[in-house]
Amino acid sequence: MAVPQMIAVSLPGSGTSLLADVTGALGYTSYGTMSGDPAAGAGHPGPGEVYSLLTAAYGPDRTALLLDPRHDRDALESAFQQAVGALWRVWWSRLGQPTTHASPADPDTESRLARLPDTTLLTLLPGRGCWYVTGLDLHNTDADFLRTWHTRSQPPIVHHHRDIRDRIISQIRALSQPVDRVGSLPQHLIYRDILATRPTLDDKITLALTDPGFPGMREAHRGQWLLHHPAVCVITHEELAGPALGGSTDARAQALTRLLRATGHPAPPEAVDIPPPPSDAAADDLAVGIGRELFTSAHERLLRHHHSALLPPEPPCATPQKAGTGVPAPPGARA
Repeated sequence: MAVPQMIAVSLPGSGTSLLADVTGALGYTSYGTMSGDPAAGAGHPGPGEVYSLLTAAYGPDRTALLLDPRHDRDALESAFQQAVGALWRVWWSRLGQPTTHASPADPDTESRLARLPDTTLLTLLPGRGCWYVTGLDLHNTDADFLRTWHTRSQPPIVHHHRDIRDRIISQIRALSQPVDRVGSLPQHLIYRDILATRPTLDDKITLALTDPGFPGMREAHRGQWLLHHPAVCVITHEELAGPALGGSTDARAQALTRLLRATGHPAPPEAVDIPPPPSDAAADDLAVGIGRELFTSAHERLLRHHHSALLPPEPPCATPQKAGTGVPAPPGARA
């Protein structure tokens, strides 16, 4: 049975839209950094979901009053939406993500929900949801949440990442757009202003490689544990890209199989109506290898100096052999 909630950790510039298209096709509403319109049927409360959330947020007495047929239906809808908003903030805080002090949610409601154990919180969000975050820092994520996840491996965590060169180029392009298209993340707004002062693409790449605060860098270094933990489902952008964007059909199918297995989805990938990756001109930013084309040798040196831990291991070099013998050649010998 498919799990009701999941977490997707996708660094800025990783082509997160490809993964969001997949999770949306599986019926998950995107929360967090990929919040958007829910897919058909997703995000809407099912039988029993309204009562359980209202009771957790307001207590049984007020819930009985709100659900009384003689009570104002608009008040019920408003109370439910406020409870959902408060629950959203509680989840977001437990995942170690930044929140603002100003909130339309009632502080008492949020405080009441914040005291609930994680096993209960998992059951309260309506429908099926996928929480998109740009990082999951063990130092900032709620300790009780991590203990519960360690014990149950629920909700499943998917780590979606991309070659650092491609990710940097994608981020630079995204942060070079008009301010109304950059989004609302404060660090993105700040670095949009900074990038605007750099006259060339080379200068912008150098900034991204040398400034530890550039969006995605700190998250990448602090999130290395996600690549190694056996309960995390790791999927790369290169796998999801498919042949239209420089990947392969087999790699995409294998990645989708791992994702379906991690979320408990009973059907094989070919039986699920998952849209293919885009292939139009707007998808150029999602193509595999854009960074390798634009990085200079100086950029490659900076990359290895500052971020060698983020690079995949180099393939082992083949040992040269004497021609026709199958025996390794001694140093300096010619084949």
